[in-house]
Amino acid sequence: MLKKSFAFGLLAAGLMIAPGAAFADVQSNQQNATQNGAAAGFGNTVVNSADQTAIQGITKIKNGASCTGSYNAQVSGQNVAQNGAAVGTANTVANQASQGALQNATEIANGIHNCY
Repeated sequence: MLKKSFAFGLLAAGLMIAPGAAFADVQSNQQNATQNGAAAGFGNTVVNSADQTAIQGITKIKNGASCTGSYNAQVSGQNVAQNGAAVGTANTVANQASQGALQNATEIANGIHNCY
């Protein structure tokens, strides 16, 4: 019978060799905001405003043995492009954009799964 310290050492070595295989969760977030404004003349105003929010969370609670691995992937891509031009006298251009992404993945497994 294997000693507990030896078995734990093998487990730790396996996690060091392939941590991606042991914890196969991927979170990716990409946000871009491009704003351009031009005002020519007298008393012109160009206002660009952009808000981007991304909240991602993965929670895993496992207790017991499982025969299959699990994979969670969360990808959020947000792009904002705003252009404004005011030419002449007393013109106003206002661009406003808001983007939000909320992603949540929860996996709870308790017990022993029999695989055939």
